[in-house]
Amino acid sequence: MQIVYKFRIHFDDHSDIVRFIDITSTSKFSDLHSIIQESIGFDGSKEYSFYMATDSWRSTYLICSTEKIQEDAPDPKEVSIHKNINNPDQHFIYIFDPDLEWTFNIELVKILKAEPHRNYPFIARKEGEAPKQYKLKGKLPGSSSSGEYDKMAEKLMADKLTEKLNKALQMDDEDEEDDEEEENEKEVIRKMTDKASAKSESDKKKPSSGSGTKVLDFEEEEFSVDDNDLDMLEGEEGDEMDDMDTDDDYDDYDEYGDDSADDY
Repeated sequence: MQIVYKFRIHFDDHSDIVRFIDITSTSKFSDLHSIIQESIGFDGSKEYSFYMATDSWRSTYLICSTEKIQEDAPDPKEVSIHKNINNPDQHFIYIFDPDLEWTFNIELVKILKAEPHRNYPFIARKEGEAPKQYKLKGKLPGSSSSGEYDKMAEKLMADKLTEKLNKALQMDDEDEEDDEEEENEKEVIRKMTDKASAKSESDKKKPSSGSGTKVLDFEEEEFSVDDNDLDMLEGEEGDEMDDMDTDDDYDDYDEYGDDSADDY
């Protein structure tokens, strides 16, 4: 004869949300985890643990866990429920998702014979609407119903999203200011480069002398000598050479003495 346990399960901070689960005594704690998740509409994807508890819902020791809380913590798939039933009203504490710590109180309320052709485990009864898994956990001050709770939670999440968007926009504005300053610096450098290039090009394009003009540079002062000036200089040089020849003739004349001069 197969034995069935009927457990009463409720949220630790939502005592009005209750589920009744029928499960065979030989089932594993992993089976109990799965049927609880199904009954409240959670996805069951997070780590979880089961603890032995007192009648006042104080945990006494860890039964099993998928989270490595202890090095020797048994896997829920390997621990049978009936091996941890010590009282007819046995109490367990079930914690799901270490980050949010969804906490459930589990109480054994009845021991039954398995019904023929009944598939176990199954959800025997539901009371109350379970909160959303990924919204704020716990009742908010002033909320009187699950619908109002959801609206207030959504508002808080919307406010947080708005705050994040505002921060993102502020960061974008700061980035734009930095880009503008960088562009201004580049523009200043570009103008200085263009100015230097223009000056260099201007120096290269200074007017050169014509065919009859020679340009001489003396310490940034420019002197021009045209063809007429050159002819004049050449003429003066020629006169000097003639004078030198005449002097030579007189010298030759003196060499002959006075008698030679009388011959002339």
